[in-house]
Order: sequence, then C-alpha cells, then structure tokens
Amino acid sequence: MDSDATSLGEIDRLRRRLDEMDRQLLALLNQRMEVAKRIGERKRRESQLIFDPIREETVIRDLVKQDAGSLSPLGIRAIFQEIFSLSRAQQGVLRIGCCGGAAGLLAAHLRFGSSDEYRMIRSAEEGKRLLVEESIDILVLPKQRLLDWSHWFTGKPDGHLPVTVCGESDLPDLLANHRMGRYSRFYIIRLGTEPIRPQEGSQSLKAVFLLSGCSREATDPWQHRFGGCWAQTTPCAGGEEPPDAGALVRLWEVFDPPPVEMLQEGCREIYGDSAWIVLLGTYPVSSGSRL
Repeated sequence: MDSDATSLGEIDRLRRRLDEMDRQLLALLNQRMEVAKRIGERKRRESQLIFDPIREETVIRDLVKQDAGSLSPLGIRAIFQEIFSLSRAQQGVLRIGCCGGAAGLLAAHLRFGSSDEYRMIRSAEEGKRLLVEESIDILVLPKQRLLDWSHWFTGKPDGHLPVTVCGESDLPDLLANHRMGRYSRFYIIRLGTEPIRPQEGSQSLKAVFLLSGCSREATDPWQHRFGGCWAQTTPCAGGEEPPDAGALVRLWEVFDPPPVEMLQEGCREIYGDSAWIVLLGTYPVSSGSRL
C-alpha cells in the first residue's frame, strides 16, 4: 500500500507540473495570436493573402532542425500547422474550396488545420469559377483534374496564367490505398499570376509545368534530360478519363528546376517548334514530399 501511495503521489506531482506547463503554453499561444493579429492588419492594408506557404514551411523546417527532444518531425508539423491555422483565423478567414469529395476535404484539413473555412466543390470548373470570382481564396484540386483546365491554359505560353499552383497535399498511404475515393494527391491553387520565387537560403522548391504538344514517344528523352516525373493524369480504377486525356498535354513535376529558358529550348528540340512549356507554380516542400 505504501508503495502504491508513493507512486500515486509522484504521478500527482508530475501532473501538476504538466498543468503548469499547459498554462504557460496557453499564455504563449495567446501572445502569438496578438502578434498574428497585428500582422493581419498590415496584410489587409497591403492586400496580401493571409496564407504564406514559404513562411510556414521555413518555420517548420527550422523548428525540426532545432529540436533536441523526442518530438518527431511529423509531430512538430502537425502541432504547428494547427497553430498557423489559429493565427490565420486572427488575420481573417482563409476560404478553402475542396474538390474531390471527402478525400479533398481530408487533404485540405491535413494541410491547413481546423480553424480555416472549408467549402465542398463539385468540379474543377466550379472551382475555377469561384477562384476567378474571388468567392474562395484557395482551391484544393486533385492533380489529375488540373488538366480539365488545359483549354484555359492553351494559348498562354507567355506564362501569364490566371492561377498559380502554390502547394500540394497528399493523403497518407494507408488512406490513399483505401477505397475512400479515387483521388489521393492534390494541388493547392490560388488566384494570381506570380509563382513563388525562391528566397536566399530557402529550402528546396518543387515546380509544376504544363507541356503542350509533347508526344508520348518522347516522354523518356525529356525525363532523361531534365529528370522529374510526369504527374498522374488518369484517375484510379473506377474513375473517368479527364476530357483532355487524348490531347498531348502533360503535367511535369521537378525539384529545383533549371531556368525556364533552358526548358523552352529543350521543349523545342525534343518536341518541335509547335510545342511549348509554361510554369504553373513553385512551392516549398517538406522532406517527405515525393515525385
């Protein structure tokens, strides 16, 4: 009995320490929210979107590097994505459209957190309309559905596109392999023409390009020369072919791409003068991201 009482007393003492730490954490979080609110006021004056993926990824990367405790990188990411979501809520409402059914909603929640505003989107075309109308700020779109917009991009090889791919969100493999839907990999898209540019000393960036006029026979020479991979553009079993699946339009993903001018020259050499390539977006990636 004495041993049990001693053990319970030690547990109570440790729990009181945890309670005190929790109160300190809560106070620090409230201080952070006040600073985030002031940043939001400045962003509104300068008409800036409250979602800043480069900033968020840099913070998480630095915290993972500095951590000397038992927290895993995934745990740090999950904690701070929720903190970022709370901070955005102090700055205004980030309106997120989710295409792809329950899988799209889950992918959005995994990337953004629980304090943002979510809206189910029935199709890529509806998502495009809502972005252009500025009824949503962000669209989470299955990667294979981006080619539903290929007619929108056609004829814009100068790079002046109405939207920018600014991130991605993948479902965990366990869920991706489960028949909860036909989609498991998603792009994060915002209105605007300026892709994210790397900052000095920033982490690796992933880029997404649209190639038009490329032949299936020349996909291997392109990858041999420039690396990367062709993004999946056909759904899983049971899905429908995208409208432009028969067209020679492809999505290409690559880490730290060469200059666009070099890619344009390679595009003409491999595919001919009628082909062109345009950058759809660049974004910071976590160490767990894959091609």
